Amino acid sequence: MDKKTIILIIALGILVIFWIPIMTWLGVINPRQQQPAEQKQTETVQPQKRPDSVTETAEYDRDTSAISPTPGQPTEISETDTATFIPEDSIVIETNNFEITLTNHGGGPVSFKLKNYLYANGEPIQMLPNCEQATPRLNFNNRSYPANKFVYESSVKPGRYSITSGEYEVAYTYTNSDGGQLIKRYRFNPDKYDYELIVEMENREALGFEREYLLEWQNPLEPTEINLEDDYNNMWAMALMGDERIKFDDYTNNMFKVSQTGVTNWIASRSKYFTVILMPDGEAGTGAVAEGYKEKILVEGENITARRLSIGVMMELPYEARVADSFTVYVGPADYEILAEYNNKTDDIVDIGTTPYVGWIIKIFAVPIMWLLPRMYNIIPNYGLVIILFALLVKLITWPLTKKAVQSMSAMRELQPKMEELKKKHKNNPQALQRETMKMYKEMGVNPLSGCLPYLPQMPLFFALFAVFRSTILLRQASFILWWDDLSRGALSVTDPYIILVILMVVLMFLQQKMTMTDPKNKALMYIFPLMLGFLFYRASAGLVLYWTCFSLFSFLEQIIFRRPSPKKTEVATE
Repeated sequence: MDKKTIILIIALGILVIFWIPIMTWLGVINPRQQQPAEQKQTETVQPQKRPDSVTETAEYDRDTSAISPTPGQPTEISETDTATFIPEDSIVIETNNFEITLTNHGGGPVSFKLKNYLYANGEPIQMLPNCEQATPRLNFNNRSYPANKFVYESSVKPGRYSITSGEYEVAYTYTNSDGGQLIKRYRFNPDKYDYELIVEMENREALGFEREYLLEWQNPLEPTEINLEDDYNNMWAMALMGDERIKFDDYTNNMFKVSQTGVTNWIASRSKYFTVILMPDGEAGTGAVAEGYKEKILVEGENITARRLSIGVMMELPYEARVADSFTVYVGPADYEILAEYNNKTDDIVDIGTTPYVGWIIKIFAVPIMWLLPRMYNIIPNYGLVIILFALLVKLITWPLTKKAVQSMSAMRELQPKMEELKKKHKNNPQALQRETMKMYKEMGVNPLSGCLPYLPQMPLFFALFAVFRSTILLRQASFILWWDDLSRGALSVTDPYIILVILMVVLMFLQQKMTMTDPKNKALMYIFPLMLGFLFYRASAGLVLYWTCFSLFSFLEQIIFRRPSPKKTEVATE
């Protein structure tokens, strides 16, 4: 390396170490202010004896804003609702993975907090943000009969219950004046991100329900990440109808409303890293419904396009006195391994390997990567170090291919002066130039194609890595070192410390290009290509940028170590 290159590397090292102090001193970055934790109110309830697998605590948090009627306004109940008003109450069920609040006004969940996933401020992710009605809701008679407006009687007293083992059930029953009953049973498992919802109807004719009904997740998901725009852009719905996967993301005039009939295995709504899935058990659904719209919102002076989505699955309603349908409702992370356990293609929601025609090739590489990374993390509990080690592993695996390519490009570079001599000598005789060039290649043992062909088999691997690092929740809030505390996000601005990784990547690619450049006429590409890639990676996940930076560094070192020795001087033929 020349002196300029050494000085550049030292300057970059200083920039990396002292980025925050320098930017703070210049007034570009404001020091972080510690936000005080929210004070939670508790309410005391009478303990009730429960099975050993369920623990009822005396104090619990109650999100009354989500379930209480507006002050001064009566609870909305139709004429067919129960004649006797049942006071509002709530039940909080806590498992190892989530905390769910259910209310008798609507007979269902109004809050769903993920205990193992947090916002940037440390609060649990809320999968039912701004919830005003029990979700999911049942709609009968072409949505003219929403059952979430009923007041139900609970099988469990109000309180907070901790589920540590076994299965626990909460049932809500609505009885109308004609003796018809609508029952919603919720069954919870302590170690899952889903719950079972069983919908039962007794004396269906007395309820007045006909033909079919809709189970609808009407409460839109909200962003959970710092980069709101990126989170909104990753919001869409998907359904598996028969063997066909259908994505609902086709907006016209900033909205869409889709209702498709046919066998429906499941329907889902997702944000960047979290998803809700409605899966009928036993009998499949008869149709899928998805609605969405876009709107401009102003966040800290920046206009962002927000997306609001709702989904539903249609179910046939047989003409029988008693009807019972069961659903699995998944509310949690869009984690490939977790979703793959359902064995019904819900892992396609992660959007890896779904690209038409070539997606299956990418998936061949992507699935092993997603399997390997968490297992490496179990040994090295730092995903930044895992990515560095993984980049080294990939470099070692591809070394037999790239070694020959590096040596070939090095030889081609050193033969460039002789090529220039041949071009001057035979500038008016292309046939002679080609003949002498091939003769020189043969004498020097150089294959001009061997510099690029070894890289072609690596292309699916690169696209797989891009898909994994873009989609996997594994890197969400995964810290590395210094200020890089979330490898799932990219730089938000030019002053964001995350941009340092991009700068390092661009510099290393520049050095790599400089070492492999064989034709001085292509010198401009040596500057343009790294800058172009840096622009493309500007907002890419820091995990992907870190991988590509380390891979470029290992490639740079590889070129230094395995450069082909300079060929012996040969005289260019003069005849």
